[in-house]
Amino acid sequence: MNAFGIVDRLTRWAGDGLAALGAFAIALMMVHVFADVIARYFFNRPIEGTGETVTIYYMVMCVVLPLAYIVRGEGHIVVELFTQRMSPRNRAGLQAVVGVLTFAYVALFTWKTGEEAIVKTAIEEVREAGDAMIVAWPTRWFLPVGFGVMAVAVALRIVRDARDFRGR
Repeated sequence: MNAFGIVDRLTRWAGDGLAALGAFAIALMMVHVFADVIARYFFNRPIEGTGETVTIYYMVMCVVLPLAYIVRGEGHIVVELFTQRMSPRNRAGLQAVVGVLTFAYVALFTWKTGEEAIVKTAIEEVREAGDAMIVAWPTRWFLPVGFGVMAVAVALRIVRDARDFRGR
């Protein structure tokens, strides 16, 4: 197997694993919110920090972690109003160019969120939730991880589109 195949396989494995973590976060969020509603309405004792936990952990995980999986499955929204009549070869070339722009943005986003994650880890970021404090710095790492794997998936897609454009 060549280097492209190895990177492709590792990206698929990482993307699938991160998507599974995102799905698990959705399930945890449902259970947590359901438990909070039951505790609030039946026992008049809500679970402290539910809203903060949902926004700090669950929502970030379910939005950011599956990005590479979505790229691999071509699940992003595509508007083909101007490209639907293009030849498959020209469409592949245009997708490669758009892929380069997407890669540049995602790579920059990965780098900047990675810097922020390092800073927040160093100061051990916490958020106030009622009378308690919630440790927030670990969630800062979801963004560079999710976007980093997405950047690799986009790079692989660029290579495929460039090959299609060149007729291979």
